[in-house]
Amino acid sequence: KNGESRVGTKRLGLSPSEVMEYLRQGLQEGQYFVNPSGLPVFVFDDECRFKDPTNDVVGLSRYQKALGILFDESKSKVKLESIEVVEGEQKIKARYLLGGTLKLPWRPCVPEYGGVVTYTLSDETGLVVSQDQEWTISAAEALRETFTPCRALS
Repeated sequence: KNGESRVGTKRLGLSPSEVMEYLRQGLQEGQYFVNPSGLPVFVFDDECRFKDPTNDVVGLSRYQKALGILFDESKSKVKLESIEVVEGEQKIKARYLLGGTLKLPWRPCVPEYGGVVTYTLSDETGLVVSQDQEWTISAAEALRETFTPCRALS
């Protein structure tokens, strides 16, 4: 079943396992944390809340814009370690590693860090209504890294 939205056609009524597979593809092949075009928008509610230790954004299109100005996708990578449906809940949990270069003028490097992302699905539509990330680095460390330029490899 499909539904229309501001950001395109949505895949409504998918099982958590089906949504998980689209998220797996989006993270693994699409690299969507560093490449906004890899985001599987058809499984996200337009008013989804995207939260991490440094940001709290409501709205799919706002999140896509934020992703687009953050990482240099050619010099950044997401490594998906695991993804699973949380048994008995409308949630999916994934573990990943992420690192790369930011698009700021001084091209700061973000050393690889670990993260856990929890996706909460709507009971009515099956769409992702919340994406909540926790990191192995603190918000202060993440902010400090935005001021650390990459050193040229010799």
